[in-house]
Amino acid sequence: MWVEITALNHVPKWDILEVKVEGISLILNRQGMNVTCYRNACTHLEYPIDMGKISNGIITCPFHKFKYKLDSGKCLNAPAPGLQSYPVKIEGDRVFVEINTNLKKECNTVNLPLNPP
Repeated sequence: MWVEITALNHVPKWDILEVKVEGISLILNRQGMNVTCYRNACTHLEYPIDMGKISNGIITCPFHKFKYKLDSGKCLNAPAPGLQSYPVKIEGDRVFVEINTNLKKECNTVNLPLNPP
């Protein structure tokens, strides 16, 4: 189901916006006119990633320093799955995210060393 989240201008450029939808914590990112949405959880131990440092389109988990590209969700410094993504669409100036309520409890967690290379 598509859920209206916010106005496009409320999603900061080159930064993130943390929102809760259907009980799921999500982060939205905007790079130019491209908006991406991910579950607010590092794939290492599922700790929230929204307080991580953002630099050059990369967010670094504040707990164990796993790095993820915000345009793709890809993990850059460990053999870990990427961030769990959600489809985004923009209609006019409104941002919508598709939430599959049957899958909302899924997680991509893997057990990896605490300090990536």
